[in-house]
Amino acid sequence: MADPSPEDLERLLELQATDHRIRKVQHTLDDLPEQRQLAEATERLAELGRQHEDLRVELERVTAEQRQLERETDVLIERRDAERVRLYDGSVTNARELKSVEAEVDATVRRIEEHEESMLEVMERLDELEQRSAELLAAADATRQQVAELEVALDESARDWLAELAELRVVRDRQAGEVAPELLQRYEQAAQRGGGTGIGKLEGNACTACRIEMSYADVGELFDGPPLTTCPQCRRLLVVSA
Repeated sequence: MADPSPEDLERLLELQATDHRIRKVQHTLDDLPEQRQLAEATERLAELGRQHEDLRVELERVTAEQRQLERETDVLIERRDAERVRLYDGSVTNARELKSVEAEVDATVRRIEEHEESMLEVMERLDELEQRSAELLAAADATRQQVAELEVALDESARDWLAELAELRVVRDRQAGEVAPELLQRYEQAAQRGGGTGIGKLEGNACTACRIEMSYADVGELFDGPPLTTCPQCRRLLVVSA
């Protein structure tokens, strides 16, 4: 293959400049402040959902505990009232049995009082959980609204960048079409190896693609060679202008 003309080399460098701009715009799109804020708000919303689910489970447990205490208290009250009836209706006349009934009434009353104290504690816990649940729901609503606003802001912020990206890709297709297929293939293979940068230009004693300085002997050899060669440092294509 004949050496590429200066025009061919200039087209390659222009193509590289467009590719570099495309990567820069794409990076900007991927790192927009609104994008980061949206990701953070979305994660915060998910975390609030997880916290509320844990709270819901705890609320169900404490509510079940309250109902159990209420049922047990009702049974104890029925027992107390029944024993009190026996105590005063004259059906029990034996002194020892009367003492036993009185003791049963007293013990049942104490258990009722203990259950009532436990129910107060459970009700306080329920109040705390319900208040926390309301706070989480309010925070989730606010965060959901923030997510919606950020989605709109992201669309607005990205609009100009997306428009530029579309224009650049049209320009890129045109530029690539003006490069000889074999030369374009060499460039694209070098760009794939070089992280998107496929070609540089010798300026002074360094390649513009890698910025690594070379010895004057190496530079002299490059000037003695073809106008398009390979950088001895980064292995990308290298334009050597006379």
